[in-house]
This record gives sequence, C-alpha cells and structure tokens, in this order.
Amino acid sequence: MRRFTVVLGLLALCSALLLAPIALAGKAKEGWGPTASWIGRYHVKVLKGGSAGVRGGELTMFLQEEFPGSEEPAGILKLRTKHNNDVVYLKELHWSGHARTAVVKGGSFLGPTIGKFTGNFKAPGKIVAGVSTKSLGSMELSLSRYSSKPTP
Repeated sequence: MRRFTVVLGLLALCSALLLAPIALAGKAKEGWGPTASWIGRYHVKVLKGGSAGVRGGELTMFLQEEFPGSEEPAGILKLRTKHNNDVVYLKELHWSGHARTAVVKGGSFLGPTIGKFTGNFKAPGKIVAGVSTKSLGSMELSLSRYSSKPTP
C-alpha cells in the first residue's frame, strides 16, 4: 500500500511539472519584459503616417504608481502631426516573445480606450509598432530607445 501511495505521489508531481509550462505559456505577462529593458525614452520614426499625417514624436515608458504600493507599466506617446501635437497614453502592457501590446487611452491614463498598440521587438531598444486610434488613423512607427531614464 505504501509503495502504491509513493507511485501516485510521483505521478502527480510529474503531471504538475509537465502541465505547468503549458499553463504559463499561453498567458501574457504584464509589462514589456524585464523593467530595465524597456523603461526610458524613445524616438518615434514614422513609417506610415495614418490619416492625420503623423510626422514624428516621442514615447516615454515608465512605472506608474496607481495607488501607494502598486506600480503598473505605462507610457506616454506624443505624436507630431502637420498642425499640432497629439498625446495618447499606453496602459495594460503585455508581452509574449517578441510581441509587445498595449491599450491606447485618450485624455488621460483613466480616459476611454481609443485604440491599440501592437509592436514587435526587433533588437534591444528597437520596436516596430502598429498604432491605431480613432482620430489619428492607423500608423506604423519605428521606436528607438535613446535614454534608459523616463525623465531628462
């Protein structure tokens, strides 16, 4: 009886170890990977300007304190168009392999969802992303990190 219990215990342990990677693999991770690899400021080069004719801009990525003791990854994307500057906010950051995604908010970090950010990590500090919003249209941007600090 004791041998049977030991065998069942080993089978349960092996099953748990085999199934754990499957359970974790499909789940997106918060943020964009290790914090030091993405926090900072990025130059925005426009590959496709969207309906508003975006010409350039800057992305600032940082950890935002939602409430005391709770930090969430976030970003501010400032885009220059022909006539003005538009600012949108990146929230709900996720990554899986080379993919980087975020929800685009308008007005503030608590504002309405107005679009999406879908990027692909190309090299350290380099991301190519499709960004779409209701007012700016669908853009394709190349982001290059030039500072690992979110403030000047």
